[in-house]
Amino acid sequence: MNYRPIALLVAAVASAPALAQSNVTIYGIADVGVGYAKAGDTTFTGIIGGVLSGSRIGFKGSEDLGNGLKAVFVLEQGYDIGTGAPASTSRQFHRQAWAGLRGGFGTIALGRQYAPGYKYPGKFSAGVPGTVFNSQALLVNSIPGASIHPGTDARWNNSISYVLGKAGGLMAEAIYSFQNDQSGDDRDEDDRAGIGVGYASGPFGVGVVYHHSKRADDDLKEVYVGGSFDFGAAKLYASYQTAKEDNVVDAAVAYLGVSVPLGAGALHADVGQLSDDENDDNDTTSVTVGYTHDLSKRTTLYALVNRMDNDDGAGRGAAFADTEDGESTTSVGFGLRHKF
Repeated sequence: MNYRPIALLVAAVASAPALAQSNVTIYGIADVGVGYAKAGDTTFTGIIGGVLSGSRIGFKGSEDLGNGLKAVFVLEQGYDIGTGAPASTSRQFHRQAWAGLRGGFGTIALGRQYAPGYKYPGKFSAGVPGTVFNSQALLVNSIPGASIHPGTDARWNNSISYVLGKAGGLMAEAIYSFQNDQSGDDRDEDDRAGIGVGYASGPFGVGVVYHHSKRADDDLKEVYVGGSFDFGAAKLYASYQTAKEDNVVDAAVAYLGVSVPLGAGALHADVGQLSDDENDDNDTTSVTVGYTHDLSKRTTLYALVNRMDNDDGAGRGAAFADTEDGESTTSVGFGLRHKF
């Protein structure tokens, strides 16, 4: 009798559980539109991207190690959908690159990761989705060194993080980043630490974030407090955050947003105010209105309009166009986002 086919069958069956315990997923986002902006005599018209979500391609996976423990990883790169160029030429996976262990205790991970300041504003300051037209993102991104919002420097190199496991509506995470200088005389001058705590139950949610970025002279300290409440007919968002670095930055951003479900889509509106106590005539007010429409679970159309009014010493404007000090800027964007 030929036992070879039987032996191969037994080997295949024996290996099947091990193969089923691990997986790798390829995922991504393609977000592209047409934008227009006018500031004084300067205008912009062209292709824009990443309006609702930054365009990206990524790989994520897990392996079941038994007893509720998993090995997990994420490798994610952003790209400019208008040109096809990578979003960063200095990093292969500039959005995320980490690996770790996950279990009932939570997740411990090491690598280039999102700080709490990346995640929490997306939950509690999302009256207008994304970062290209969201008023909070436009204002906070203009603060030197700021890191509390997805549009800022909220991905940290060489970091160790802990994210709490399922605990009802409680959310908590902490991260420490050794940043770039891990040896020599300057090894401690760019380290960062962050913590985020939140709670969400039913229609209500609230979150607090603290980031501390070390500097050679004065450290940058940031605080964010945000909350949301879903009334059914509308969801309200509110937040307030500060960034302080002695003799360099002393700014605060107040934000109020709303989203109203409308059939397969939603109406969005927000307003934000940046107050700069360090520099005179450097305040800015931002207002955005827009509409998103879901063609499917993965494809969304959008149309958004933003207006930014600057004091004489402020030059904040559209995310995709320059603005001179004291000028007001109007920007418009139409496009679609597809998730895969």
